[in-house]
Amino acid sequence: MKEDLAGEKRALRKRILALRDALSADERQQKSNAIQARLFSLPRFAAAQTVALFVSFKSEVLTESIIRGAFSLSKVIAVPVTDLTRKQLSLSRLMDFDADLVPGTWGILEPKPGCIRPVALNEPDLFVAPGVVFDRQGRRIGYGGGFYDRLLRALPVRKPVVALAFALQIVESVPFDPSHDQPVDIIITEEEIIDCRDERDNCWPWLF
Repeated sequence: MKEDLAGEKRALRKRILALRDALSADERQQKSNAIQARLFSLPRFAAAQTVALFVSFKSEVLTESIIRGAFSLSKVIAVPVTDLTRKQLSLSRLMDFDADLVPGTWGILEPKPGCIRPVALNEPDLFVAPGVVFDRQGRRIGYGGGFYDRLLRALPVRKPVVALAFALQIVESVPFDPSHDQPVDIIITEEEIIDCRDERDNCWPWLF
């Protein structure tokens, strides 16, 4: 059963990645600008003092401008640091986008060793997560490593999780394993803000 689920996820991931990779640089920039505007309009974001943000990679929603904009709003920014041995993510406070970051695991920008400033998982008021495929109930498919699922599952207190995605990444239904997969609460695309809590039923009552 789990092998069937994994196969469905792989096929869906491959299909959506191909669509996302096909976006031109101009399209990706324009859509990312719209997503940033929607994120910054979110009351949860405005109220957050510390925000966990991902550093974009390849064809993801561009986040450099989001991070720089959050700095200008005097927010504390935490970014992921990958531990491949333990297959988990930790958080580090980002102070300077240009000086702190270097290509790390898989070529993703991460804080260099001398710039790692640990942030406890209970510190961020809001988590902003990447992903490849989503449905309107907040089910998410990442890149297959389970890093963000483990990070979100490790939170001592559940905090709001916002996903950034292009509209083409939203599908009708995502294969989901409730024993492992962690849903998101809000999805922001260039077209809309999806409150997944309104879209789904009571199958995940632990969120509230």
